[in-house]
Amino acid sequence: MPSGIAIEHFDEGVYSSNLWCPDDDYSYPDRHLYAPPGLPRVIEEAHLWLGASDFTSIAPSLLAGIALIPLLGLLARDWLGEPAGRAAVLLAAFSDIHVLYSRIALTDVPWITCLVLALWLIGRGLVSGHPPVLLAAGLVTALGWWTKYTGWLPLAIGLSGIVAVPMLLRPIHSPWQNWLKRMGAIVAVTAIAIAPLFVSLADTGGYSAVAANHARYIVGLTGWLSSAASQVEHMAAFESPLTFVGVLVACWFTSSTPERFTWNAIRRRLLPAVAASGLVAIGSFSALVLVAAGLALRDGLAKLRHDVRVAPDRGLAWTMLAAWWIAMTFTTPLYHPYPRLVLPWLVAGWLLVGHQLACWTGSGARSEQSSDGTSPYGRTLTVAAATGLVLILLAIPTRFLTRAVPAIAPRTAIAGLADRVIEAVSKQVPSGNAVIRIWGEPALFFQLSNRSPERLLMQPAGGLQVIRPGEQPPDIPVFLVIGPHAGDRQNPTDDLGEYESVGTFEATPGLQVLRNQPPGHRDRPMVFRLYRWRQ
Repeated sequence: MPSGIAIEHFDEGVYSSNLWCPDDDYSYPDRHLYAPPGLPRVIEEAHLWLGASDFTSIAPSLLAGIALIPLLGLLARDWLGEPAGRAAVLLAAFSDIHVLYSRIALTDVPWITCLVLALWLIGRGLVSGHPPVLLAAGLVTALGWWTKYTGWLPLAIGLSGIVAVPMLLRPIHSPWQNWLKRMGAIVAVTAIAIAPLFVSLADTGGYSAVAANHARYIVGLTGWLSSAASQVEHMAAFESPLTFVGVLVACWFTSSTPERFTWNAIRRRLLPAVAASGLVAIGSFSALVLVAAGLALRDGLAKLRHDVRVAPDRGLAWTMLAAWWIAMTFTTPLYHPYPRLVLPWLVAGWLLVGHQLACWTGSGARSEQSSDGTSPYGRTLTVAAATGLVLILLAIPTRFLTRAVPAIAPRTAIAGLADRVIEAVSKQVPSGNAVIRIWGEPALFFQLSNRSPERLLMQPAGGLQVIRPGEQPPDIPVFLVIGPHAGDRQNPTDDLGEYESVGTFEATPGLQVLRNQPPGHRDRPMVFRLYRWRQ
């Protein structure tokens, strides 16, 4: 229910607080370091037209998450065929991680929606050469770039796919030179549409300031393995039986409905479903993605070995998908393992798994694949299904019976915390105006701004200092809230001589917030302290 959705994530507060920051040109301080102005501006317009609330803040991401599913179906159908598209759509619709991040006011899902649409248009534009499609591809890529600083990714994927086609697949009459020219047109349109963003950054240190801020989160090759393991752990923590059911449904509905429900027709659906869902049940969806990627690599090497020629458009689709997934596999763990960073990798994984499910159920590569138990493929599938059944039985007590659906769990802890802070301040100052400064907690800043009476004034703070030397102290009470994110920068309790403690509060937000905390703090409530400044 909408009543169970509230702003809790650090970045959510940054993007949703434009209206509450009139002293900073209606933008949360240093907002440009976290994201381009696209999503914050859309949220601001939603607040102006529909009223500021948690739900109107999240609505843009929610709409983008819904739109992603049919757009992914269009992309998958063009690149991999209609059965694979059907499977990818079902995997996306049942994905716990997609459901979770579609209900959060972050840039990730809106950008990925632009990514999928841009790649679909790039693929069509390169093959057809139609100017309107090339123009649309460039504009959608720029739209994604206005949403997230990684918006250039569709261009990199398209260029990588073009270069890889003549090197790897030896397609029939490869028109790669025409593709390069058309890709140049897309790049030019994108550059023109994104140029104002870089011009606007000139007043805040340019893009170099943004890059320097992002560099703080790079763990490099030395931290790659640890980051990758953490991302797998995050995915497993977010998943529930919903993802497991999604794999079952995708396997069952990938192939066309048989004319008669004979045992052979049911076997072709049932055995792959049990094998694939068993792997997801005991591990996570990431394990199934790795298996699908390995099988796709095996099939690709077999085609190379036998010098199989492929159609240019199909070859381009496969090289673009390979560039997408491989790039995300190697680069995502180079960054601090924030769970949302896995989303681009996951979407490419839906495509790989969808293609493999189409093959397993006989709708994709119908060639030599027979589900007859007497064939080598049939025997392998039977053994895999039996193993999957055992894994499902093991997962019932360990994962299914002990877990709800984290993606739709209520997340109103920070909103409740804001109410408690307002109550504590109101007891200290029953009437008249007061200022509450919030240090390094934009989600709490949003909740306090949106829920407090007009006499309480909110201000984002970057430290303990209330006034500069020589300034007159304010004539109204000043309070300060310090949370765990302020402690990440320095120890804020070392110099609190000008403050008196009012109270300490605890809040336990949703997994999407707790999983961002250091491993030792993920199972603990977040601690917030309220102080009053001695005037």
